Amino acid sequence: MPAPRQEAEYRIGREDVLEIVVYHEPELTRVMPVRPDGKIAMPLAGELEAAGKTAPELKAELTRALAPYVRDAAVSVLVREVNGPKVFVMGEVNKPGGFPLRGSMSVVQAIALAGGTGEFAGNEVVLLRQSGAEGVERVKLSYRELVRGEGKPLWLSPGDVVYVP
Repeated sequence: MPAPRQEAEYRIGREDVLEIVVYHEPELTRVMPVRPDGKIAMPLAGELEAAGKTAPELKAELTRALAPYVRDAAVSVLVREVNGPKVFVMGEVNKPGGFPLRGSMSVVQAIALAGGTGEFAGNEVVLLRQSGAEGVERVKLSYRELVRGEGKPLWLSPGDVVYVP
């Protein structure tokens, strides 16, 4: 059986909720969502890109931005809520819908989150993935082979749609 993918450090996503603490500066400490454009706005620091950065990267950027205004700024960045990336499972499953993509998730795991296949599900599973400007890539898979662990697991990316006809 192939080894699971190595987990990378979490990257902040759009609409995640952050808690930013500036020690000894309560007026700068706040809980805020990352806007849909990926930015946050902090007093004195201004607008900063948060989406795509790790918490330590954003902490370093905030510390630099606050340095002219706050002496020895001690900043912490905590991800309070992960609301960003999702995968979608639809078709002949028991609970279709969108599911948060937190770390690695295979097609089989996504179907399991959707309560498994429905009574009238066939053997085919279709993965729909946005492939840049070219449009949508369609990958047809065999559910039986996926469940048996035959071949390499197919890992999902944000926005992927798993369709069980």
